[in-house]
Amino acid sequence: MSSGVIAVIRTDDPQQALTLGRGFSNTSVDAIEITMTVPNALEIIEQLIGEGIQRVGGGTVRTVEQVRRLAKVGANFIVSPHLDEKIVKEAVSLGVPVTPGTLTPTEMVLALQWGATSQKVFPIGALGGQSYVKSVLEPLPDLSLVVSGGVQTHEVNSYLDLGCVGVCLGGALWRVEDAATGDASRVQQYADAALARVAIGK
Repeated sequence: MSSGVIAVIRTDDPQQALTLGRGFSNTSVDAIEITMTVPNALEIIEQLIGEGIQRVGGGTVRTVEQVRRLAKVGANFIVSPHLDEKIVKEAVSLGVPVTPGTLTPTEMVLALQWGATSQKVFPIGALGGQSYVKSVLEPLPDLSLVVSGGVQTHEVNSYLDLGCVGVCLGGALWRVEDAATGDASRVQQYADAALARVAIGK
């Protein structure tokens, strides 16, 4: 069953990123996003995919070259913090699902027209949260919105109920001390507990 949650991994420690990716792979998250700000992000993504984890992609993608390199290592999706026509169209041409960051209805519609799989609304916490999403989707129900930036676990279901197709969660799903142990099961246990709170809206 889909949780609607995208787990976002942003850390300065590549080994922690690997542990987090492995831990999240055994949870109900829909996708695991390794941001390109993580050292050796491409190698981490390639290694996780090589271990059989088939829902790993790259986030904070800012150049066409990054798109090409991610496609080459088999990334399952690409996420950007901003809207760039070249990035979107390159990902589309390579057959990689792409979700660019958008702020206004104009940017969201442009992303849709360029072939983006979904449109990330970022930073949603600074935009008015659920009221902003509701206002946008009323006239534009064909958008596939993913919200990111400051979302709490108890808000996930409310965003999904409004019509969002995904919700990004970062620190709400993991603790540095667990990732630092290298024990993926500890990461999984904490994430499972957080996702259980999502399920009951707490």
